Amino acid sequence: MAQLLVRDLDDNVRQWLRERGARNGRSMEAEARDVLTRARRTDVEDPIGRILTSMQGRGVKPVDVPDQKDHDAASFS
Repeated sequence: MAQLLVRDLDDNVRQWLRERGARNGRSMEAEARDVLTRARRTDVEDPIGRILTSMQGRGVKPVDVPDQKDHDAASFS
């Protein structure tokens, strides 16, 4: 995996990452990885990202969908 060094990071951003990481039970570094990963998922160059970006501010919030492989099939009989 690659490494990234960010120089001259604003103190407010560093504090925000630290606090957000603490709320999510992660280190500041792990939180920064999560923020960057989520940003990539909603990249406006990606067709799905464009759709998600257009929904921002309209009351639409992302949700985590559980992996369906971990559940038994429903029985309707």
